[in-house]
Amino acid sequence: MKKIDMEALNRYLTNRFTRRITNQEPEESYSDTWQLWLESESPCEILNTHIIPKRPVEFSQPEEVKINIEDTFAGRIPVVILGNDSDFENFIVNAACKGERPDDISQMGASFMYGKKIQMLVLSKKFYSGTPSELVHLSREDWRNRSMILRLEHETVHYYTKKFFGTATNNIHDELMADFFGMRKALGHYDADLFCYFMGIDGSHEGRLSLYTSEMSEDVKQEIADIARRCSIFLERKQEEIAEVPSGIDYLCEIGIGGMLEHSV
Repeated sequence: MKKIDMEALNRYLTNRFTRRITNQEPEESYSDTWQLWLESESPCEILNTHIIPKRPVEFSQPEEVKINIEDTFAGRIPVVILGNDSDFENFIVNAACKGERPDDISQMGASFMYGKKIQMLVLSKKFYSGTPSELVHLSREDWRNRSMILRLEHETVHYYTKKFFGTATNNIHDELMADFFGMRKALGHYDADLFCYFMGIDGSHEGRLSLYTSEMSEDVKQEIADIARRCSIFLERKQEEIAEVPSGIDYLCEIGIGGMLEHSV
C-alpha cells in the first residue's frame, strides 16, 4: 500500500481561520456607490464602465444581466446575476482571470470578488454543481431557482470568512461550510449524501473536489475525500445546533476539520 504524503495532507487540512479580524473598518459606502450607478445606468453599462473597462463584454443577452444590492449576514453586497451561461463565463474571464480562460470555466457557476476596488458576488443560473433536477426531486424551474439561492448563500459564506478571517479558498473546509449553509437556505436542510454528490465523492461523476485537489497525489485526494465524507455526516447530524449565521460559521471556523472529525466519532 502506497504511503500517504502526510505533510501534504496536513498542510491542506491546516485550519486557516484562526485569527478573527476585529478592527474592521466602518462599513464602506461601496454598496451605496453601486446604488447610485443603478439609478442612472443599465447593469451592462455598470459592469463594462466601472468593473471591467479594460476588457468589456459584449453581452449576448443583456436583458438577462441583473444587479441587486443584498442585505446579508456579511453586510450589504452587490450581487451580479448573469442568466446567459456564455455571458457569465466571459465576464468571469475578464473580471477575475485577467482575460485568460481557465480550462474549467464551464464548470464554474459563481464567484465572489473581495478587494479594495471590487467587492461583489457573481452568480449564474446554471444548476448547482451540474446536478440534474431529477436527483433532488424537483422540477427544472424549481431547482434552478433553488440553485440561485444556494449559490448566493454559499458565496456569502466565502465573502464573510474573507472579510472577518482574512481568507477564503476552494479548500474542503471552506466548501463544507459554504455548502452546509447554502443547502440549509435553499432546501431547508443539509443532506450529506447530496454534498458528496456535489463534490464527486460518491464516485458517480467527477464533481468539484477534483478541481480543488488537482495538484494532489491520488492517495492524498482519496484521503481528503474520506475526510470530507466524515465531516459531512457530522454536519448533517449537528445541523440544527449550528444552523444560525454567522454564529454557526464562526463555530465551524473555530473547530476546523480536526474538530469536525473529532465530533464525528
